[in-house]
Amino acid sequence: MTRVGDVAGQGELGRRSRPVCTLALSAGLLLGGCVSNQPARPPAPDLQLVDAGTLLVPPDCDPESGAVYRTAFVVRADGRVESVASESGEGCMQQALREWVSTFRYRPVDEPTAAVLDWMGVTADRGG
Repeated sequence: MTRVGDVAGQGELGRRSRPVCTLALSAGLLLGGCVSNQPARPPAPDLQLVDAGTLLVPPDCDPESGAVYRTAFVVRADGRVESVASESGEGCMQQALREWVSTFRYRPVDEPTAAVLDWMGVTADRGG
């Protein structure tokens, strides 16, 4: 008959290896607990855009070539957007982006969620 502490049919050998296994398991748990002292971050909610207005850039407003325009905002629980702010300075492009982002509507979320939009104007010749 094999007991719980025995390695199948090994009797004494299985009992002698148990302290080593317990020590190895304990050391692994201790080391695993010491590796990271930061709590795990929950995954960001899945924001699903359901509606957006048209981005209207004034004719006399030319985005800087290669520049990334970042706009931060908060999606409210009801899916509407608030606290829209440019993180890339002020100017006509930033104003146009703030107005556009303000038109975004998302599916409702469990709690207000911070988000950002990065926009870069790219120009190319037709057919190229």
